[in-house]
Amino acid sequence: MKLTDITNSFLRNSSKKEQAENDLGLGDKIMTGGGRLINKDGTFNIIREGNTVWTLYQNLVEISWPRFLGLTTLVYGLINGVFATLFWLIGPHALSGMEGKASFDRFTHAFFFSIQTFTTVGYGGITPQTFTADLLASFDAFVGLLAFALATGLLFARFAKPRAQIQFSKNAIIAPYGDKKSLQFRIVNLRSNKIINLTAQVTMTWLEVTPNGKKRRFQQLALEREQVILFPLNWTLVHPIVDGSPFMDRDISDIRRMETEILVLVQGFDETFSQSVHVNSSYTCAEILTATKFAPMYYAKDGLTILELDKLDDVVSLNEENK
Repeated sequence: MKLTDITNSFLRNSSKKEQAENDLGLGDKIMTGGGRLINKDGTFNIIREGNTVWTLYQNLVEISWPRFLGLTTLVYGLINGVFATLFWLIGPHALSGMEGKASFDRFTHAFFFSIQTFTTVGYGGITPQTFTADLLASFDAFVGLLAFALATGLLFARFAKPRAQIQFSKNAIIAPYGDKKSLQFRIVNLRSNKIINLTAQVTMTWLEVTPNGKKRRFQQLALEREQVILFPLNWTLVHPIVDGSPFMDRDISDIRRMETEILVLVQGFDETFSQSVHVNSSYTCAEILTATKFAPMYYAKDGLTILELDKLDDVVSLNEENK
């Protein structure tokens, strides 16, 4: 084999290796059609179909609060509805106060008795009158104890799960950077807790036309600063647009034609939970502004620094500033 062939083979393998290292795991064949790979809230813009796995505990911990509370209420009602039906089927003499009532009234009577037994409230206004009803009430109370133990564990897991309340600016911007330009966006911690050793990884992805069709490319962007030890204020992440940057010699029309998306991963150590936390987000090409710069978010007053969180998204037009 010639030396040139060995060199070319090495360069091809190196290019493939570099591409594999830059790929975050989304693959190079995903076509977005104007969509995005990662949603603003950090979730993947992917719908799983087919043979998916559903696990009770993990799913109940990870679903949203409205869905969790709605599902809990539904299960609570269904369990008591089942026991009410069983009490109703035993007959009108199963519970005190059921005699002489219409069928629907007997059911509601049994339903509220089941709730009292299930929750161990036991007002005493309704009592079992037969041995079968006593057995069913005992089983009702047993199921209630198990259900509340499981619900308590799930609630604790949901509340104890560490979540970073790091907010991203609505837009990324291409702003002046010395005598050149830079891609910038900024983040801020919405909570007053301490997050230390905060690091950021920013990757640009775009569609590239190849002889084999379109492929999605990834390249990690070099940042002016990739880590801050403390995070008391906002942090503006800056990618200088210099030689080697995929933004070099490209204007905003090129960026949009390439369906560019900026993928962001920020992670740090939360002192409140004594655990590492992370957040994801992204900026599509439509969310990248030009000829702007970020407005200041903080000012000094009486020896204190005032950070205005509601100014995270504020930008200043350079055209208006130069007038």
